[in-house]
Amino acid sequence: MKPRNPADPNSPSPASGNAPQGGFWVLTAQIKNLGPNRTLWAPLTEDSVFRLGDRILAESEIGPIPMALVESPRVHGEEDPVARPAHRFIRFLEAPDTAKVVSLRARESSLLIFVKERSTARNLGMQIIDVTGNLSATEFVIYYTAEGRVDFRELVKDIHAHFRGRHELRQLSPREQAGLLDGLGPCGRPLCCSTFLKEFKSITTRQARDYDPDMNPMKTTGMCGRLKCCLSYEKTMEKKSEWVPVDNDPRGIEPTNLVPLVTTA
Repeated sequence: MKPRNPADPNSPSPASGNAPQGGFWVLTAQIKNLGPNRTLWAPLTEDSVFRLGDRILAESEIGPIPMALVESPRVHGEEDPVARPAHRFIRFLEAPDTAKVVSLRARESSLLIFVKERSTARNLGMQIIDVTGNLSATEFVIYYTAEGRVDFRELVKDIHAHFRGRHELRQLSPREQAGLLDGLGPCGRPLCCSTFLKEFKSITTRQARDYDPDMNPMKTTGMCGRLKCCLSYEKTMEKKSEWVPVDNDPRGIEPTNLVPLVTTA
């Protein structure tokens, strides 16, 4: 691997051990306004200012990608025992980058349509979800879903015959698909998997029964067709013993609500 050139955004990412020490910004961004959220870090300097909605260029597994900040940035001080995210902020998008982003989106759309047509023609049983590329349009990730494993060797030949660059086909689970496409849950808020949820934990039927003894699919099933991830947040019968009454009513009325005896960082 060639050494990184700080002036070249397409050069390889620095090793985590080479990152500067001290406090740093923590940024939450999305690619094309689609989930899941990506967590980035940026050096904490006197002139560094980030705002919700800023359009930036950030590192990713396929190189620099244009993103947009979807949450208010926060600062981790030097004393905070928090590890830096894997990828970092490179710079803000500038006026000359507009043409590159427009060209990239056109290339992604053309590739998406082509792969859908060829996968259908070859009867591969794939559902093509989305295509994401880096700013220089040299590497692309093609997201798809399928019931099982797919032999897409011939499809890759079709792609390379019509498009230049490196193309990776990445299979998504139903939960990952829901997280990528985003949406609103029954609570009225964006899906957990498309915002803050970083990993999918196994949800048991017991957790679902604690929430709804009747196991009504309308209440226990998420947009992905699986048990809702938020079922793991519900208190179970075993956890009720950890809840204690707290009387903070100035009128001295006996409290009826229970507050969890849990502290959050």
